Amino acid sequence: MLSRLLRAHEAILVEAHDAAARVGKLGDDGTSDLLVSQVIRTGELQAWFLAEHLVDTPLVRS
Repeated sequence: MLSRLLRAHEAILVEAHDAAARVGKLGDDGTSDLLVSQVIRTGELQAWFLAEHLVDTPLVRS
């Protein structure tokens, strides 16, 4: 379950990075700042936190 949440955060981060680059090229500094300061920084912290709590162990069925 945590691995799915981590993949979702990573997918959002990819899109946010792309969006920040696009609006940066268009000269929309306000939107770029919002994406970087609020979405990307927060998302990277959350993704790091999730990744640190994942342990690579096989599923055990009894």
